[in-house]
Amino acid sequence: MATGNLESSESNEPEERTPTGWHAYWSKELIAAEKRARQFTKQGNNIVARFLDKRGSEIGAENRDNRLNLFHTNIVTLQSMLYGQKPKIDVSREHQDPDDDIARVASVLYKRMLEADTQVSGEDMATVLKAALQDRLLPGIGAARVRYEMESTASTTPDGNIERIEHEAAPIDYVHWQDLRWGWCRTWADMPWLAFRVYLDKKEATARFGEKVAKELEYKAQLPSDDEKSGGQFDADQKNNVHKAEIWEIWRKADRKVYWFSDGVDLILDAKDDPLALDGFWPMPRPLTANLTTTLFMPTADYILAQDLYNQIDILNSRITNITRAVKVVGLYDKSAEGIRRMLQEGFENDLIPVDNWAMFAEKGGIQGTVQWFPVEEIARTLQTLKQTLGETIELLHQVSGMSDIMRGAATGQYTAASTDQMKAKMGSVRVQALQDEFARFAGDLSALRAEVISKHFTIESIGQQSNAQFLPEPDKDKILPALQLMKSPQIKWRVDIRPESIAMIDYAQLKSERTEFLTAMATYIQSAQAAVKSMPGALPVLMEMLKWGMAGFKGSDYLEGIMDQAIEAAKKAPPQGQDDGKAQEGQLKLQIEQMKMQAQQQKAQAEQQKIQIKAQADMQVLQMKIQGELQKIKADNEADMSIEQTDARNELVKIQAKLAADMQTIEANLAADLQVEEAQSTMAIAEEQVSHRNTMTQMAAQPRNNGE
Repeated sequence: MATGNLESSESNEPEERTPTGWHAYWSKELIAAEKRARQFTKQGNNIVARFLDKRGSEIGAENRDNRLNLFHTNIVTLQSMLYGQKPKIDVSREHQDPDDDIARVASVLYKRMLEADTQVSGEDMATVLKAALQDRLLPGIGAARVRYEMESTASTTPDGNIERIEHEAAPIDYVHWQDLRWGWCRTWADMPWLAFRVYLDKKEATARFGEKVAKELEYKAQLPSDDEKSGGQFDADQKNNVHKAEIWEIWRKADRKVYWFSDGVDLILDAKDDPLALDGFWPMPRPLTANLTTTLFMPTADYILAQDLYNQIDILNSRITNITRAVKVVGLYDKSAEGIRRMLQEGFENDLIPVDNWAMFAEKGGIQGTVQWFPVEEIARTLQTLKQTLGETIELLHQVSGMSDIMRGAATGQYTAASTDQMKAKMGSVRVQALQDEFARFAGDLSALRAEVISKHFTIESIGQQSNAQFLPEPDKDKILPALQLMKSPQIKWRVDIRPESIAMIDYAQLKSERTEFLTAMATYIQSAQAAVKSMPGALPVLMEMLKWGMAGFKGSDYLEGIMDQAIEAAKKAPPQGQDDGKAQEGQLKLQIEQMKMQAQQQKAQAEQQKIQIKAQADMQVLQMKIQGELQKIKADNEADMSIEQTDARNELVKIQAKLAADMQTIEANLAADLQVEEAQSTMAIAEEQVSHRNTMTQMAAQPRNNGE
């Protein structure tokens, strides 16, 4: 390590290259890095609290409700200006060579893959970039990293075990500013190591390092900030309920290895060779940093440079609020002057109030001598002075923070010339442009790292599938395989350039102007080329090559160049104008003869069709007449059969009726005879009963009577 870093180890290597030695080495390095970043972390926590207006009583407890949080307004304005939309990645040929069609197709495939953000919400590129930008504007450093993910399945075949890749991805992860540490250095180029902190629960630690290591890790609750180490602003109620272990993933450039360290274990958890094999080794681009110097690689937040002005604005606004409350009409009056009291309280209009001892009242000076008002004029002058001072302080803050450059770019009046406003807008963004360029650089480097991961780790099949290469224009399909091979080769970095096309708010007027300029230039060139072709037969391929060369310098022309190549090849094969006129005339005559033959064939076909239609109509009429005759015959036969059947039915009905009448007569005669027999039997029974009764009565009368009866 460099001289002056007393907390670090004395050499760049551990005394013993063992798991225990590496643990001791990284323990010293991380302790030293923690001490260097302690003030930065504490300031960062305070700045975030200031942004959310969760400040303490640094300007007095009685004034905390009267603060003016311009810091929040300025940060939100800058963030909205710097990041107006998700960046569109521009991938193009490094030197815009019009004949390097393989690199052009590779650029199109790269662009499709980089713009296809398939991550879930919260892990997509837009969210990561916005979080990194906010960290840059608040604590002063914003970071993100890339990873490589691969899912595969293993199967056994007669040839042996085969691993089949199911899915590949190159996601990006947001790195919180408190979860990033680095070794002692003055510039990014001298960075010796980078460390990323992650928190794993016991289940995650077991899956990553094994059950034996997971049991030895120390699990504890997390706070939103490093409360124990840096004096954070958060209380114990905001702790995480799930206890997790603190793991540091350390990338060391000297031996291009990655180490996993935890303070609760006396051994290094794991060590692996460079897993990504990137040219720059680091899995993240140079972070967004504020106010770096070459003395020490340690950012300083923009707020620190203007905090005195922010505090002064709070004090002035608090005083203005308190004095505004004091500005009211109050005063003192002579208690003996009853008329003065009635005049102020009762509020008479167009009336006179009598005064006793007028001479004495006049001697005291009248109303002026009896009432003494509160000196509102002096307070109002003080209030006006404070407001003027507040405005000057805010203007000074805008000068220091750069917000005045943004406001200076706005139009100042309706009578200002458009060219003047445009010039002011350009000059007004000079200071902010540096921050825009830095953010664009960060987004471009992050996309370039993703592209490098794709180039070095993805299979050709995955690249072709995820880029939808099969849907490229037909003239470019024969270049897909060479383009995929180029993407996997080391030459890709010399032939393909990746940078953000747009990341700030879209200037639609400028976009429209660029496309209009392109179309106007192409139209002018085509008109001139037509005249040249007429005067110089055979010059069309050369002129089209010149057109393709000009198109290569414009954005969005990648898809058109393949079609232009096809048109150039067709122009080269076509004969020049003005030659083979006799052949052209002969061809025209042959074409006319063929057209006449086709017309004759069409007429003949139409006549044949008409004959067929007439014959079909005659056959239809004969068939209809035949059908009608058959129907009439069937109708007559049916009527005759119905008449015979009706006669037979009537005869049968007469027979049935006669039989029924005879049967009824027989039944009636039988019933009458039965009735007569029943009546005779009944009469005989009654007579017999009467005879029996008389006999009984006679016998009873003939019996002797007893004496006692």
